[in-house]
Parts: sequence; structure tokens; C-alpha cells
Amino acid sequence: MLDTSLNTGYIQPMKIASRPRFRKLKINLQSQMFTLSNAKTYLGRLMEKAGRGETVYIVRGRQRFILQEAPEIEPVPIRPPNYFANACSRAEIQEDNRLAKASVIRAPKDLE
Repeated sequence: MLDTSLNTGYIQPMKIASRPRFRKLKINLQSQMFTLSNAKTYLGRLMEKAGRGETVYIVRGRQRFILQEAPEIEPVPIRPPNYFANACSRAEIQEDNRLAKASVIRAPKDLE
């Protein structure tokens, strides 16, 4: 048989911490300077801010980076056929090929 004399029915409630469990820190998006972890979290909003022309600094340790909109890259124009046709004469091309062929270092014949 089990001794139940110590079991008096006394139940002590668990202590509950007085602080909220998952408290998110408020971030001021009106600021100009953000840590790297905050910038990763709010990257979309910071890109919109930079797109409006506002300066956004991202700080990582002692390094500061600027998030800004870059101008659109102009495509390289397509050259028409035979654009370089008259750049060199046939004799110059043959001379360049001859010098290039002579400058190649080849293995000695006995090793081949």
C-alpha cells in the first residue's frame, strides 16, 4: 500500500514572469541610420525610402554603408556587321598571327 499521509492536497501555483514573452522592439523608420539586423528585417521599407531619395545608412560595427537607388544601366549598342572589317589590313593580321604562333612555348621534341 502507498503512504498518502503527505499528500494533503496543497497545490502551489507556478510563478509567472511579470514581463511579456515576445515583446518586439519598436523601430523608428524615420531615422537615417539602421543596424544590419534591423535593415535585414525592414529591407523592403528601407528600399522604398531610398527610392524616394532619402539617405539610408546601414551600420555594421564601425563600417557604414549607404543604401541608395542606382541609375539604370544603359545597354551596349549592337554593332553592325563588319564593324571592324577595316580596322587592320590583311598583312597586319598575318604578321600578328605569325608572331603569336612563334611566341607559344612548346615542349621539347624528345618529351612528346
